[in-house]
Amino acid sequence: DPLVAQRLGDLHLRAEVLRLTAYRGLTAIQKYGQPGPEGSLTKWMWSETNQLLTQFAADLLGPDALVAGGRWAYELLRARGNSIEGGTTEVLKN
Repeated sequence: DPLVAQRLGDLHLRAEVLRLTAYRGLTAIQKYGQPGPEGSLTKWMWSETNQLLTQFAADLLGPDALVAGGRWAYELLRARGNSIEGGTTEVLKN
């Protein structure tokens, strides 16, 4: 399915950008002795990517993904919580 392949490719690209941004943040800490804005950016990117990933899994699994007490139902809800923990995405964008 081309749509599934496209979404999977987008998630892979986001994961790679997230990985490289995290390394950039670690490099800044090593170089300057303190974290830079990459930490907030990484958190923001992670929360968005995690929501997209869990929604993708739920879409692939269909109604089975939302079984009460199931792993993907939990992951889908936790992804929303991750966007709030450590500062909401809206606050981080400011």
